[in-house]
Amino acid sequence: MRKLLLASAAALGASVGTMGFASAQTTNLPPAVLEGVPMAPQSVPGANNNNNYQAPMLPPGPTANPVPGSIVVRVNARVIFYGAVESSSLDKTAGTGPENTGAAKLNPYTTLGYMRLYFGMDGMATNGLRYGAAIEIRQNFGYATGSSSNNQSSNNTFSETLYVRRAFGYLAGDKWGIIRGGQGDGPFGIFDNGITTGQAYDDGGWNGDLPAAIPGNAQVTFPYMSQQGAEYGSSKIVYLSPQLAGFDLGLSYAPNNAAIQDGAQTVNLTNPTSTTLTGCSIAASGCYALSSSSIDSDGARFTNAYVAALRYQGTFGPVGILAYGGYMGSGHVDYTGEYVSPAATPTYKNLSFGQGGAAVTIGPVTLNGAIIGGAVNGIGALQPSGGVHAVSWMGGATYSTGPFTIGASYYQYDSQGSPAMVGISQRHEDAFAAGMTYGIAPGLVLWVSYLYGTRHQGDYNFATGAAGTPSDPQYGYNNVKSQAAAIGTMIKW
Repeated sequence: MRKLLLASAAALGASVGTMGFASAQTTNLPPAVLEGVPMAPQSVPGANNNNNYQAPMLPPGPTANPVPGSIVVRVNARVIFYGAVESSSLDKTAGTGPENTGAAKLNPYTTLGYMRLYFGMDGMATNGLRYGAAIEIRQNFGYATGSSSNNQSSNNTFSETLYVRRAFGYLAGDKWGIIRGGQGDGPFGIFDNGITTGQAYDDGGWNGDLPAAIPGNAQVTFPYMSQQGAEYGSSKIVYLSPQLAGFDLGLSYAPNNAAIQDGAQTVNLTNPTSTTLTGCSIAASGCYALSSSSIDSDGARFTNAYVAALRYQGTFGPVGILAYGGYMGSGHVDYTGEYVSPAATPTYKNLSFGQGGAAVTIGPVTLNGAIIGGAVNGIGALQPSGGVHAVSWMGGATYSTGPFTIGASYYQYDSQGSPAMVGISQRHEDAFAAGMTYGIAPGLVLWVSYLYGTRHQGDYNFATGAAGTPSDPQYGYNNVKSQAAAIGTMIKW
C-alpha cells in the first residue's frame, strides 16, 4: 500500500512563474515539463524538492535521496530570457497644462528575464531521521536611468541586488510526517503546486513572469494562494502528515506577515529615494511583531494566520485525481488612531476564506479547476471593513505528449478592490492564459505564452490608482484591458 500511495503522489507539479520547485509526478498527472524533458529527464529542483515536500521521500526524483549517516548537497540555478510584446489601456499617460506635463508612452515590445540560485542540503541520521534546509535567491532590479553622457546601462545593473525568496529547514519521518520552519510554502502552495490553478505550462500564465511586461495597474490579479509570494513570503511553521488511503493533512501557522528575520532591517528597497534604515528599537510602525498601531496602514497587516487543508491523491485505472481544500484564518494589527472615513483611514477584517481545487488526468489530457472565496482581498490581503467578500473560480485544460505541453485557462475574480471604494463599487476581473512548453534538450526549455485580461471598478481610476473624479484628465479609466505575448527560453542546471 505504501508503494502504491507513493506512486500516486501528485504534489510535485510543474515549476512555473513564481514557483520554486518541480519534480516528477506519476504518469497519470500533469508532467513537469518545465523541470526536464520527459524523453531525457533533467529535473532541476528549486527550493522545494522530492525530499522536503512531503512526509516520505519520493524516489526517484531530481534530488538524490540521502541514506543513513549521509547528506546530499546541491547547488542549482536557472536563467530565463524572453522577448515580449504587450498592449494595454495604460500604455499612454495624458499630460496636463500647456507643456503637457507628465505625458508618457510605452513601446509595445521589450526583452525581460532573470536569474535564480537554489542551494540546499538533505540529510539522514543513522536512526532514520531526515532533515535539511533550502534557500532560493532571486534578482532585484532598480529603476532605469538615462544620461546625456552615456546610456547609463552600467548604473542600471549596479542597482540590481540579490534577495532571499525562500529559506526554510525541515525535520521528517515517514511515520509521523514533516515539519518545515522558515520562509516557505504553506499547505495551499504545497497541495496545489500550480496544478489545479493552471500553471503547469509556459511560464506560469498570470502567475508567471510575462505580466512584468504589462503596466502594474493593468495587470489582472492572480488571487490563488499557490506558489504566491503572498503565501510563502511569510515566516511560518508547516506540518504535513503521512498519507492514509490517499489523504494527507497540512497545517501552518504564521505569527505575522513578516519574512524570516532577526532584528534591524536594511535600506527600504520599496522606496528608491529612501536612505533611512528601518528597525524596531522601540515599539513603532513597521515592527515585524506589531499587534496594534496608531498608523492606519499597519492595520492592513495580518497576525496569527493559520491554514488547515486536506488533500487526496489517487489513481483509478487510467484516471489520476488530485483534489484538495482548505481554510485560512487570521487576526490583524489593531488600528488605534482616529477614524476619519473608509478612504482616509480604512479599517480591515480578519482573513477568513477557503481555497480548493481538483485536477483529473486521463492519458495526455488534464482538466483542472480551482476556487477561492471569503473575507480576503487582492492577493491574500485583508478585506476592508464594509467591503464585499471575494470569490474566484477557474477552469482549464492541459495536453502533454513527449516534450510538448500546451494548455489554457480562464478565471474570474470579484473582490472589493480599492479600500477607498467601500460602499461605492467593487472590482471585477477576467483573465485568460494560454501557452506551450517544449523541452529541447536536458536543461533547455522553450516556452510560448499569451495573456489577456480586463479589470473594472466603477468610479475608480486605474491610471492614477485612486478614486476618479470628472476633473481628472483620465477620468473613465475604470475599465482597463491588457494583453501580452512572449517567446522565451529557460536554461537550468
